[in-house]
Amino acid sequence: MKKMLSFIMSAAMVFSSAVVADVAAEGEKVDNMVIFGDSISTGYGLDLETEYTYGQICADYLGCNVENYAVDGLDTSELCTMLEELTDEQKQAVSDADVVVVSIGGNDIIHYSSKSILDYAARRNLLKPEYTAEDIPEDPGVSALTQMINFRGEGGLQEYAESGLLALGDLNKELKALSMNLRLTTGDNAYGANEGVIHNQIMPNIDKAVKMIDAVNPDARIIVQTVYQPLQFSPYFMESEYGSGNYAMMLTQLREDFRLIMDTFKEELQTIEGIEIADVLYQFTSLKESSDSCNATPGYAHYFTNIEEPLEPETEGGKTKDIHPNQKGQLAIAATVLDVIGIKNTSLDTLYVKIFNDIKDNGYYPAIAYKTFMNNIDLVPGDVNGDGLTDSVDATAVLSEYALASTGKQTTFDETQKVIGNINHDQFIDSVDATMMMMYYAKLSTGSSMDVFEFLHTIQE
Repeated sequence: MKKMLSFIMSAAMVFSSAVVADVAAEGEKVDNMVIFGDSISTGYGLDLETEYTYGQICADYLGCNVENYAVDGLDTSELCTMLEELTDEQKQAVSDADVVVVSIGGNDIIHYSSKSILDYAARRNLLKPEYTAEDIPEDPGVSALTQMINFRGEGGLQEYAESGLLALGDLNKELKALSMNLRLTTGDNAYGANEGVIHNQIMPNIDKAVKMIDAVNPDARIIVQTVYQPLQFSPYFMESEYGSGNYAMMLTQLREDFRLIMDTFKEELQTIEGIEIADVLYQFTSLKESSDSCNATPGYAHYFTNIEEPLEPETEGGKTKDIHPNQKGQLAIAATVLDVIGIKNTSLDTLYVKIFNDIKDNGYYPAIAYKTFMNNIDLVPGDVNGDGLTDSVDATAVLSEYALASTGKQTTFDETQKVIGNINHDQFIDSVDATMMMMYYAKLSTGSSMDVFEFLHTIQE
């Protein structure tokens, strides 16, 4: 059954371009939005001629103007400097904004982590022959890691990790110290007192930036994104790429350490006054609890980024093995921001819906993130008769629709019902949808309170 459902979920959902009445709920109309941030907001890694940033998706969905002032590589201190030096045009844009969205902090974490890992590689002679410790930049990024460290060659990091338990223990000690330095403000790690980088450096800068935005426009809603955890490789990729040896164990430890880091960032962000939080971390991970992340269910960042694509040197134009959001990731960020804003556009003729329709593997779109996506267009899979339940009545209606289509007769579902009836979001309304509705209804009949998205999530697991 699980294999069959996995096959079902792999098909692409087809949304009609028919327009349903727009509904503005909860939130007020947004005319102007301003974006500050880093490469997540600039759309680094996208083909900007054919793909769209979350800012562009939100602009189309809301029917508003968006000014995007994001800069690749920006960190929190640089954001503060940028806000201190706004041009008159930028100040006017902020002053006119109904919503200001900020994505920041990821580069602070990346720079600190990359510097620590590069310094460790230099101490253990794991740099490529053409590099020494003197070549390590002050604020290196991920590209410096891939460029300077000998990962899989002779005498490289993987060979070192596989050389024995002492080497693995040494690597894990380094990773644990890195995590503790970022997360903890008290106590000691293996190398000394914990630095509390998130609490002592990153959050004060974000707080300062928020206050500067508020000073220009005290009426604007300020939405700050959490930082997603990119090191969530799929189980199949881990097994095929790295096997089950010490190197794979080290990557597992790295995933857990960065889970704790991003959880801490999220917790600390909740202490900043005057903001609303767009929890991109939760959407990309798409697990009920971050602690549910394990080798079997690591989280879904590998779906929302290109981190599992083959590694190509940037000097050759390669941007693969990339932790930046791909088009699916940009859509998920847009859905998260729009969910916070609280305005529902139920039209099926928007860029928001078109992008989902164009995703070739949207049958695998993680159920938790899919719920946010669907909530924004005010649709719940399965409830074709609109009585608030997904049950045998809906299943029967779907079977009737399927029978009409199968015999070439005129079908009866309107365009919205076609979306709702397609519970597994493939391109067909058929007996499989009816079966899944009955499976979900049977689950509820046992006293379960799970919603249909939780049900889809159990199937994905």
